[in-house]
Amino acid sequence: MTQAVNALDNTIRSNTEPSVSTRYAQSLLHRASLTLAMAAVWGFAAGCARPMLALLNVYKVPMVLTLSVVVALPAVLVARRLLRIAVSPVVLLTAIVAGLERGALVLIAFAPLIAVYAYTSQWVSPVLAQWSAGFALLCGLGSLFSELVRLPGSKGALVVLSVVTAVVLGLSMVQLISLATPVLPVHTVFGAGIDGMLHR
Repeated sequence: MTQAVNALDNTIRSNTEPSVSTRYAQSLLHRASLTLAMAAVWGFAAGCARPMLALLNVYKVPMVLTLSVVVALPAVLVARRLLRIAVSPVVLLTAIVAGLERGALVLIAFAPLIAVYAYTSQWVSPVLAQWSAGFALLCGLGSLFSELVRLPGSKGALVVLSVVTAVVLGLSMVQLISLATPVLPVHTVFGAGIDGMLHR
């Protein structure tokens, strides 16, 4: 009787584990798609004073976000390994994307205002776009920190992992923005990458 109960318990657990990983994968895909779509809308709004720039931004802004995660991920995974945090890469990536999703919500919130100013003010529009992007970056990194700290594990190790992730992601994003320039119709401090920001 005990063997039958144990066999049933093992069967239920083996059926439950794939469904949990499937849910994480579905959540990751859904959040990533939503984040990239919101970033594309902001990119279109930021460049809509010039139609060709707006169309290019539809793929350039999501590309910057995607490549930032790809560039930062190896360092984040190595940090997770060194800190001995027992969290799967899918769970970690889901937490990172959840943070970026909140940053993208800030972008989409400002997109209509930026689009209006793109047609009505040559000077305010780029400033508004840069401020909204900076605010979205801060919100995204703050949310990312919050998501990572809530993962199971030692709080000290999770704080270190959160700081490493935020720094590496921020540094990669700044440089990739310089490669994707122009995003706005005018030159910005982000266009020269980290060198332009440090020498400003």
